[in-house]
Amino acid sequence: MVNKKNFNWTNWAGNHSCIAENYFEPETEAQIIEVVQMAGRERKKIRVVGSGHSFSPIAISNEILVSLKNYRKLISVGKDSVRCQGGMYLHELYSVLKENKLSLPNFGVINKQTVAGALATGTHGSGLKHRSLSAEIEHLRIITATGEVLEINRDTLWDAASISLGMFGIIAEVTFRCEPLFYLRSEESVIEFDEFIEYMDDYARRYEYFKAWWFPHTNKVYLFKAERINEEEYNEKDKLEKFSYEQKMRDLEIDALTAPMFIKSHDDPSLISAINKYCLNYFFTPRTRIGNSFEILVHDETVPMVVSEYGLPVLNNNHKKALKEFRDTLEHSEQKIHFPVDLRYTGAESSWLSPAYNQETFYIGMCVREYREKEVHPSMQLFFDVMKKYDARPNWGKLSDLSKTVLEKIYPRMNDFRELRKNIDPDGLFLNEFIKNVF
Repeated sequence: MVNKKNFNWTNWAGNHSCIAENYFEPETEAQIIEVVQMAGRERKKIRVVGSGHSFSPIAISNEILVSLKNYRKLISVGKDSVRCQGGMYLHELYSVLKENKLSLPNFGVINKQTVAGALATGTHGSGLKHRSLSAEIEHLRIITATGEVLEINRDTLWDAASISLGMFGIIAEVTFRCEPLFYLRSEESVIEFDEFIEYMDDYARRYEYFKAWWFPHTNKVYLFKAERINEEEYNEKDKLEKFSYEQKMRDLEIDALTAPMFIKSHDDPSLISAINKYCLNYFFTPRTRIGNSFEILVHDETVPMVVSEYGLPVLNNNHKKALKEFRDTLEHSEQKIHFPVDLRYTGAESSWLSPAYNQETFYIGMCVREYREKEVHPSMQLFFDVMKKYDARPNWGKLSDLSKTVLEKIYPRMNDFRELRKNIDPDGLFLNEFIKNVF
């Protein structure tokens, strides 16, 4: 087992780092238990780091860090399930599923996270008929603070443990429910912001998979509307697609061409409006794409960024009011924001710490690209301030500034979760300062 002293760890975005007294890369469950029991004896705190794709300080620890990068094997594949170790990367899981003609019902856009990390923070895709990745958990095997194994299925602690921020212990194994591999036609186009506000919920209810990217300072929104097609149509994709060779080549260039622009814009924010407009007009031209679920719903992201995301209930139209107020506040301020502002939906779910707990939810996510400072960017603080007015629920793996008191108000099962966590980990072995401030 790898053990490094005074290990310097930095997340993918570069905005959070720490120096851990001890860093471990266990290769077996026995080694995970050994590390946990040692931490208990020495009264040291543990956090598990995945690929570092959380933008909040959720993984930070100056005492013990555990990486499961050497604990990521496939365990089994069934006709409608897959079982793997917690350190498996999502792109590895997706490859296994494709090889076996299986799919999850929905995906987060990014595929670089570990399975355990993506589940712990509530990673989600977009579509009112679907919930977060955690909703597809059939079974969890967790190493608790005593080194004992806690087996969780849909009859035992599932609603609390399916999104747990790593507070119940180290996720050793996960079993997912799957469905047969399916195929999609994605219609992509540009509309005006006000037209989007008027029809956004209609689109979300009509299309199984629907999301949008708002390009700030352009008043334009790029739509992704996807529906299932049969395999025969998929096999005719060369005839049915309206996705030119030129568009495909531009897609391959986007990160390399835009990254230097984003870097330069930090010294001169006045460039951002022109960058957003150029990118929309050059890269995001209307098209029809056809592919399997992975090809349409997942993509690579190579440009580092910091991200904040909040979820709002669809029921009372606060989601539209919040989005409009954010647009208006931004455009009347001195702040400029990089594209895209990611606009997504999920169905209601039962996980206690999900932003979509008991409510159909609309997510607003904003980013600042190529920004590696620990200080919150002023444009992001503007976003926080608007979201707080609407009691929006934060994505735990992304940046926010809500207080413990406010979180108790907007997450109805917060106190129930807190009490259960105390029972499972009474000494707070799996807490860090960020989590203690809330829990």
